[in-house]
Amino acid sequence: MPPSQLQADITLSPEALFVQSVDLSSRKKLGQFFTPPAYANIMIDWIAGVSPESVLDPAIGTGLLIDMCAKRHVGEHYTGFDIDPKPLAIAKARMVDAAYCQIDLLERDFLATDWNARFDAIIANPPYIMHRDHDLNEAVADDMERRSGQRLSRQSNLYIYFVIKICEQLSHGGRAAILIPAEWMGANYGQSLKAYLLQRGLLSGLVTIDHAGHAFEDNMSTASILLIEKAGKPRHAVQSYYVPQGAEPTSLAALELNVGIIRHELPSDLLQSRKKWDMLLRQADKLPSGRWIRLRDLVITKRGIATGANRYFLMSREQAEDHELDITRMDRCVGKTAQVADITFSRTDFARLADAGQACFLFNPSRDLTPAENVYIKQGEKIGIPLKHGPRTKPVWYRAEMRPVAPIWASTFGRGRMRFIHNAAGVKALTCFHNLYAPTLDPIQLRALVALLNSDMMQEAINAQVRVLASGLMKLEPRDILDIHVPDIRLIPRDIIMRFADWLDDRPSDTSSRNMAALEELTTQAFRSSTK
Repeated sequence: MPPSQLQADITLSPEALFVQSVDLSSRKKLGQFFTPPAYANIMIDWIAGVSPESVLDPAIGTGLLIDMCAKRHVGEHYTGFDIDPKPLAIAKARMVDAAYCQIDLLERDFLATDWNARFDAIIANPPYIMHRDHDLNEAVADDMERRSGQRLSRQSNLYIYFVIKICEQLSHGGRAAILIPAEWMGANYGQSLKAYLLQRGLLSGLVTIDHAGHAFEDNMSTASILLIEKAGKPRHAVQSYYVPQGAEPTSLAALELNVGIIRHELPSDLLQSRKKWDMLLRQADKLPSGRWIRLRDLVITKRGIATGANRYFLMSREQAEDHELDITRMDRCVGKTAQVADITFSRTDFARLADAGQACFLFNPSRDLTPAENVYIKQGEKIGIPLKHGPRTKPVWYRAEMRPVAPIWASTFGRGRMRFIHNAAGVKALTCFHNLYAPTLDPIQLRALVALLNSDMMQEAINAQVRVLASGLMKLEPRDILDIHVPDIRLIPRDIIMRFADWLDDRPSDTSSRNMAALEELTTQAFRSSTK
């Protein structure tokens, strides 16, 4: 094919060009399956996090990954290897416009290249070739075992060897993103790879694509993306993303934001103890059975009151007096999370807010309006309050949504941890908090539940349900709260329940803080009692 024709075809679809020119059996023989662009984006997002200068693709194929890196300016010096001259020619042609960077694309077997070469980042979709179809040199396999410290099954797919060599050739602090079939997580030959990655603290994250949503054309393999980081220190947990059928993340951020994706931080010792990871990852948001339940079995949730015009509806005592409004006819209400400092909000706390001139009285007049309320409503109509989204959707624009006082509030947003608050003051809340109602719990059990939910141990279960926004801000929706796993507080021994409640009631002074160590000890006892 003339070079001009090759270049013209490449600008349209390099991968399609290769597929048309090479039959499927030949491509399968060399384990050649192209990376879906959506997963390429995830992989590039990962390696971009270390701002690499040198980037390697050890099985470059038609050059999709390196080309996307260059277009996003991730890296300055690119190296690519491939044993097949046909896709390599396409890769060289598609990279001709990337003159601003240094590119070395070489016809070589990566497994036979210099082990001492180091790269800041490596991005790879290595060949998938079963043991009976590849002819890996026995000396290379022996050398791989010596370097990795693992006994490698001779039934290993070829990509196993690629992953190990990739990790060995990363610079300290470097990152690798590797797309391989997910079968290694359940296959016997994958045990050595798991041990290697976990023992050396290399596996930072793992993206698993549901078997029903095959990622590769012409290949029925499921997919996984290994997010590798060579930090040189133990890693106590691995961030897992399980992508079910129908969820289609196109970036690393989308893995965090897509509500359909199961996200969980899996302890490394738990992964080391499991021979097969498939079901563990798929059900990573589920805690052990027995006395563990979802919070939906204990509580009902509703969001806080949405006014659509907080400055009009929520006011201080002084503002109410200015409008001659009677605060005894208004709802006591908190409108900001900053108004609630502790995880217990008492009548004294509310009185302090009111005395400090905080906006904590909600205008919510009954049917029998006073003259002053009539005047205030007309003022609201004059400035267009009834036309705002919230008010205009209500039968009577100036009446608040019906929300009974909730005994527990849950933070809508948070950083680092989400708060659950005992509403001892018996006041209402705007959308800064979600309302939790626990009709089956007695007052002591209810307070114990609040304490339990604020423990560090339970925050792990809560974090499995939060949605992390791009800024790192965490968000909880009412339905997310219902999916949190907790020990069944109704079955925990009464003496432990009472100690939880006592801990919550023992409020810190202005110069002290809560004894969190005592709470963690109680939580440990609750966990143990829930699994007996």
